Amino acid sequence: MEKTISKQKYSTNELLPVGIYLHIPFCTTKCGYCDFNAYANLDYLVPDYTSSLIKEIKLWKKRLSNHTVKSIFFGGGTPSLTSITDLNHIIATIFETFNVSSDVEFTLEANPTELTEEHLHKIRELGINRLSMGVQSMNPKELQLLERSHSPEQVINVINAARKAGFDNLNLDLIYGLISQNLLPWKETVDEILEYHPEHLSCYALTIEPGTPLYYRVEKGVLPEPNPDIAAEQYEWTRKRLDDAEYIQYEISNWAKKNYQCIHNLIYWRNKDYLGIGAGAHSYFNGKRFANIDAPNRYIELVNTSYTEWENKKHIVMKQITSNETPDLATTQSDTAILGLRLIEGINFDDYKKRFNVDISQLYAEAISKHLKTGLLEKTETSLRLSSKGLLLANELFVDLLPDNESDLLNKLGD
Repeated sequence: MEKTISKQKYSTNELLPVGIYLHIPFCTTKCGYCDFNAYANLDYLVPDYTSSLIKEIKLWKKRLSNHTVKSIFFGGGTPSLTSITDLNHIIATIFETFNVSSDVEFTLEANPTELTEEHLHKIRELGINRLSMGVQSMNPKELQLLERSHSPEQVINVINAARKAGFDNLNLDLIYGLISQNLLPWKETVDEILEYHPEHLSCYALTIEPGTPLYYRVEKGVLPEPNPDIAAEQYEWTRKRLDDAEYIQYEISNWAKKNYQCIHNLIYWRNKDYLGIGAGAHSYFNGKRFANIDAPNRYIELVNTSYTEWENKKHIVMKQITSNETPDLATTQSDTAILGLRLIEGINFDDYKKRFNVDISQLYAEAISKHLKTGLLEKTETSLRLSSKGLLLANELFVDLLPDNESDLLNKLGD
């Protein structure tokens, strides 16, 4: 067992908050519906990738010196495939390099097939305090359709093992709107999951993404398209069922028990600073949006080149960053409005005006007026928010908030 790292506490009163996302792009197999930057059969790259991830963390030390890390999120891919030794080295580097809040939210994404009780105990000892598990369904036939390798029994075993290991903040991902899925099997999945009282649930509608195996099966007529009317019925039922179970819906697709909203994702939806580290990781930091190169082998090469130059006391050039833009004011205002409206609380008028020195009701007067009439928006004395109808048809509103009718952000957001 690796020695548990010592976590230094910092005074963070004067520091700016930031979230850290670390991308682990490796999987044992890639699911047919997945369009994430993930790769199967690249295990041989793992040692060099871990070393490069550590080097990239160190490259950011100076630029994050006046920030405090409020959340750390290992995503993928399948981060739970990372060995305890490698996780320990990565985590130790984070705490040695950045100012980490003493109450940091620390999430690891995982699949049920990789987690044993012993492994979960070791992960918990490393300081990871939130586990996010891709369950998707508790129906064996639906799991087969999604090309998931776990069984419902494995899900239950891992939930129980996670509790024994001391995890008291558990998120489970579920997918509705599956091909040929009616309301009943979705109800059965949700009802069964609720028996285990997860602190957080993310419920997403299946999207058929271009370039995925599932997309080509639908395109060729091997499988029918998902039925949007059934998906809408499932979503409405889910909202009522989870409300009855005392979960708070705080975002279009996310529910949590009181005080268990995901801090890391709230950073995204509030359009605040986050830094992405790893192959294909995206960032929004210091007013800029940028992304690392997708391919893990090229990422390793470019980070090593950048790190070597830094060691030689030359100017740091982040060569792994292959896209970089500084959004103009109109784009930033639009992004903040669209992302903020995904939250059930909506956009607080005073907060928006404080950030941009403009009244959102005047800035988007035409769109707001239109969608108050269509019933997609609601207005209170303090905020603007989606209505129940708007939660189902949000993109019809969001497109009217885009500068010059551009739709790039919507494509990034998904459902």
